[in-house]
Amino acid sequence: MLLIPSFAPAYYSGLTPHDVMYDYDKINAAWKKFSLDFQADSHGGAAVPSPGKFLEILDFKLYKWPGHGVSPETTYQCIEGEYMKADEYDILIHNPLYFFYYIWPSRVFGALEPIQTLPHLSCLTEMYGVAVPFFHYGTPPVKAAYKALLEAGDEALKWIQVVGGFDQEMPALGFPAHQAGPTKAPFDVIGDTLRGTKGIMMDMYRQPDKLIQAMETLTPMFIQLGVDAAKRAGNPLIFMPLHKGADGFLSDEQYKKFYWPTLRRVIMGLVDEGCVPFIWAEGGYNTRLEVIPGL
Repeated sequence: MLLIPSFAPAYYSGLTPHDVMYDYDKINAAWKKFSLDFQADSHGGAAVPSPGKFLEILDFKLYKWPGHGVSPETTYQCIEGEYMKADEYDILIHNPLYFFYYIWPSRVFGALEPIQTLPHLSCLTEMYGVAVPFFHYGTPPVKAAYKALLEAGDEALKWIQVVGGFDQEMPALGFPAHQAGPTKAPFDVIGDTLRGTKGIMMDMYRQPDKLIQAMETLTPMFIQLGVDAAKRAGNPLIFMPLHKGADGFLSDEQYKKFYWPTLRRVIMGLVDEGCVPFIWAEGGYNTRLEVIPGL
């Protein structure tokens, strides 16, 4: 039996999602009790309750969370938006690391908004002018952003030491981890939290070639994301939640053109590196069964 229980362990122990997001010491006892009482064949970790103080420090805008936009008794709520603009595909395609280091974080974390002004450091290949790009780091807004980042890092370290302890304890009790970590279909990467549902749907019609090119750029990155997680954990199982490829969201032709090709490449890239993709279709997938045997 496999369980992916979200916040059910908290409720089962009489706690709220807010309790376990702000009092880390309550996490492991609740998740351990849930595993022992229901005797699933494996565990999925205890990282569902993200550290609330961490989210507050960075002013996380991508989700509402218990006590911050939704009641303490409820779970997360995603706030869809265009965190990547329609005319920014070329930045993602040609310099994805710069995009994910500076542009995207500055939009989903309010405290990091100033880092969008930071230049890339290509000019450091020469002596003359080597100090020029660094003046940005001395400005008060950028210094405040990095101060928040360091404070958030301290909080994340406190949290990971707790939930990491759960991961170490459970295998000894007979509950191996059912995954090493996640990766995603490139279409979902863009459609979930970059362009948003509306944005990516418009892009399929208005700039399909750019969308496909961006997904091709992301493909090796998300293969490597899974491979690295498997190596760190010593566990070949890589969780792949499938979101926007479900029945009824895309037509068969759209699925074949936009969703499946890069998803297939991620799957096969993981397999080639000795990983086992744990594919979790979030929605009906019956109409896709004609395509998937193409693996």
